[in-house]
Amino acid sequence: MLFHKIRLSIVAMSAVVLITSCEKDDTESVSREVKVSYPEIILNGDEVVILPVGASYTDAGAIVKDDITGQESPLEAVSDNVNTAEPGLYLVIFTAANANGFETTVARKVAVTDVTGTTDRSGTYVRPQTGVEMIMEQLGEGVYKITNPGGAGVGVNTIVYMVETELGVYTAPDQPTVEGTTSLDEISFAEGAAFWRVNNAGYGTQVREFYK
Repeated sequence: MLFHKIRLSIVAMSAVVLITSCEKDDTESVSREVKVSYPEIILNGDEVVILPVGASYTDAGAIVKDDITGQESPLEAVSDNVNTAEPGLYLVIFTAANANGFETTVARKVAVTDVTGTTDRSGTYVRPQTGVEMIMEQLGEGVYKITNPGGAGVGVNTIVYMVETELGVYTAPDQPTVEGTTSLDEISFAEGAAFWRVNNAGYGTQVREFYK
């Protein structure tokens, strides 16, 4: 009889420990709901800066506005690869996160080029495969803003920047966009036509064709 009582006591104690353990685990797994929102990054100065080769450059910095507290504070760049000794497109990148972990990234584009006598490639083009428009806007000689570089029905608000580093030679390196990091290569032009490949996980590998 004593053996049975001891055995029952052990079982009861085990049950208490098990219940307590379950209650602790349930408490630890509870998560809180938060509103999805992002801090705002405001660049000091222009989003695109155009410089000649050899010019000096000091970035103007940025301000971050906390979307939760409303507080504004200076923000330093997390990356700056500007090299004015070489023609190209460079990025000054600013990143900030709020208390809930939601992050914003903004990049200033610094175009360095000395090209002159270039052909203005700006205009509205159409990709025949989709019938969707791609728009090129010349910001300065040899410097372009390209909207919807994929000529796709999705990603129509994707914007990349391109620089003509010497006559007929173009570069559009990796840059942040609404569709993720995007670049262009195999860039070429003909009369009223543009060709390139879009490097982005959401796009294929084929060279895309556009015509005015």
